[in-house]
Amino acid sequence: MRPARVELRNRLWQGIQTVSVVTGLDAAVDAAALRATLRRLHAVDPTARVLCRLEGSPLRWTPVAADELDAWLHRLVTEAPGAGTGGRPTPEEQETIAAGLLPQLPDERPFTVTVGDGYLGWQVNHVLGDGNYGLRSVVGGLLRATATGEVPTGLLASTDSTTRYPLAKATWNSLAREPKLATWKAAVRRGLDPGGRPDQPTVSDDTSGLSLVARTGPVGTMGTLRAWGAEHHPGVSVTLLLMSAARRALEQHGAVHPSTDSVVMYDLRRYLPSSVDVVGNFSAALRLTDPSCRDPRQVAEQVTADVGLGLPLVSLMAASATEALSPLWSAVNRSGTGERAGGPVVLSHLGSMGFLRRLPWDTSAGPGQVLTCAAPSIPGGITVCTSEWGKALSATLTYDSTFVARDKVVAAAEALVERPWSLLEDAEEPA
Repeated sequence: MRPARVELRNRLWQGIQTVSVVTGLDAAVDAAALRATLRRLHAVDPTARVLCRLEGSPLRWTPVAADELDAWLHRLVTEAPGAGTGGRPTPEEQETIAAGLLPQLPDERPFTVTVGDGYLGWQVNHVLGDGNYGLRSVVGGLLRATATGEVPTGLLASTDSTTRYPLAKATWNSLAREPKLATWKAAVRRGLDPGGRPDQPTVSDDTSGLSLVARTGPVGTMGTLRAWGAEHHPGVSVTLLLMSAARRALEQHGAVHPSTDSVVMYDLRRYLPSSVDVVGNFSAALRLTDPSCRDPRQVAEQVTADVGLGLPLVSLMAASATEALSPLWSAVNRSGTGERAGGPVVLSHLGSMGFLRRLPWDTSAGPGQVLTCAAPSIPGGITVCTSEWGKALSATLTYDSTFVARDKVVAAAEALVERPWSLLEDAEEPA
């Protein structure tokens, strides 16, 4: 079994991870059962990336030999000290658990799961895949297979190569066959910083200030937001409404300065035919020209125009080439050159978590809960991750406490999940 080189689009995410804490699962889904599921997967396909070791330079997926498998599985699936004493974590305790996992930087393991009292704490290395892939295929796939005793076929290595060179194909389909001079002019204008070429950022070794706030609003919040959006901003997606509201909340409560950049993550799979699938990471950053998101319609118009020009593709190409054109990397230089230090606000929406409803839940003590967050990719930045769970809006905000006070982030999170439309109404009021 020969090691396989990690694709460049996945290597870009070294040092970043998504953390998910799931509570309320059936007690039968324990550490031993999860390891048994991974053994079944190894018996069918020892090259499955979720089982491989990340090592070497350039980074490679290295299959684990059968005689080393048991020791490796005990590193992938660990048990928290004191596990087995009973009880289910409260939402506050769930946030504390996630906050304890966030500072643990990713290593050679593609993922880990910590089995504790009434919870499973997942850490998915972004080299393996982004947050959506982590939740759907790693967390969801392994839990369903553990409950049924089956092999998690969605994690087989054959599913990792559905299409080769997706960036090249998407670029050819969107730009090369129909060259757009405006695309490159816009890319240069947006990406080049007057101060020169910024260094590509790296994840800081100092994670002592890394903190988390997690909040969930009342049931029905998402339905109300959709109805409000249809009336006040027809044609603007609920995703952009949420991202705009999140940025407005942070600014209103003093967590960020108006000049701090806002960056949204865009899924590049939309540039490929629907029959083509890409496993792992295939997203890019788009910097908003109005970082304060004062008007969701203008945000939607910019994103639509940028997508039409193919700027997300240019962004990923630039990041892949470690050039200065990537909006996320350029944002590092711009943020903090004014009155406020620190990185940008990165906005991400995971959508509905309905696909997790088929997990082996134990509802005897109430509905299960899922908390998902991602550490800021740049020290001093803030990452906002929103999702819909049980018709309620959930939000996690990760930040560096050396740059912003916790009470400001808490106030922003609570305003966001309780009445997101109010934040957008405030933004529309004349100065």
